[in-house]
Amino acid sequence: MAQSGYTPIQIYYSPTSGSIPTSANLISGELALNIADGVLYFKDSAGIVSTLSGGGGGNGTNQVFVLNDTVVTGSYTFPTGKNAESVGPITINSGVAVTIPSGQRWVVL
Repeated sequence: MAQSGYTPIQIYYSPTSGSIPTSANLISGELALNIADGVLYFKDSAGIVSTLSGGGGGNGTNQVFVLNDTVVTGSYTFPTGKNAESVGPITINSGVAVTIPSGQRWVVL
């Protein structure tokens, strides 16, 4: 419920677990939320929909699982000074590049 005198902001969302917005669903810079999975998506300037925030899983307030996708669908360059970890196997689609700057690491468990 919005506080009196303020306008609530609601973004595009889906209550269906596993639902991911398509490029046609969003405009560049728009956010979409899967409220069942707790995952936030965005459409970048190249028209690719990516995960901005991964959801945690568990029951009730027990959020002990960190979820990641298993397929890299769009090229990605790690930000300077950042490392990453994923649980695999991980597939990188044809024509897609993951760029990891020198001195940084991506660990796939």
